[in-house]
Amino acid sequence: MNQQNLVQYRCRRGLLELDLIFSNFYDCCYEDLSEKNKDLFLEFLGLEDNDLWYMLQEPIKSDSKFNHLVQMIQKSKKIDRS
Repeated sequence: MNQQNLVQYRCRRGLLELDLIFSNFYDCCYEDLSEKNKDLFLEFLGLEDNDLWYMLQEPIKSDSKFNHLVQMIQKSKKIDRS
């Protein structure tokens, strides 16, 4: 399985809300990410659903290596795909 297929698979989550957020981010933004950010996104997807949900819903408070990625995902939620 190549990295792109693995990322698509890991975007499918147990929480429907995360599934929708990550599917949208993948569809609109994944191809434009740098290789470093693609690797970081794959690592991010390895976290537990509850941790991911908390990170995406709360304002960024801590110094995390995922902060920039979280900001990109949060912005992609606001993109109207219609």
